[in-house]
Amino acid sequence: MIDRFPKGFDAEQHARLRLLYGDLVPLLESIRIRPGWWRLVDNMFARFGRLRDRRGLRVLSVEARYAGHLVVRIDGMATDVPDIIHEAHEAAFRTCEHCGQPARLVLKIGLESLLSSPEIELGDRLLCTDCAHTFRKEAGL
Repeated sequence: MIDRFPKGFDAEQHARLRLLYGDLVPLLESIRIRPGWWRLVDNMFARFGRLRDRRGLRVLSVEARYAGHLVVRIDGMATDVPDIIHEAHEAAFRTCEHCGQPARLVLKIGLESLLSSPEIELGDRLLCTDCAHTFRKEAGL
């Protein structure tokens, strides 16, 4: 099984963000989240883009770690940045990493998963009930 939800970011969406917010947006390979969180990240950059004092701010990376943990590394500071990041982080705790719907459970993807699906990306995922059921079925978990 090929993992239909690898960590990464859509190149077209990334190009739009770069067009809107310039160097505030990190390189494409520095955004490592699944599709369900793309909207969260897009909203976070939109809020950063509206800050008056954002000139010294630069986002270095955005990534999903563990299940439900959104990690945003920044350089510089601007008003309200910690609050914006905190709100995005809190929203990630409630959002399915695959589809963006309300999340319900953590699905563990350990080494034993490689036996049935060698291409699967290891690590826990925060998913809604439907995505967890579908993913388990597809991955043979």
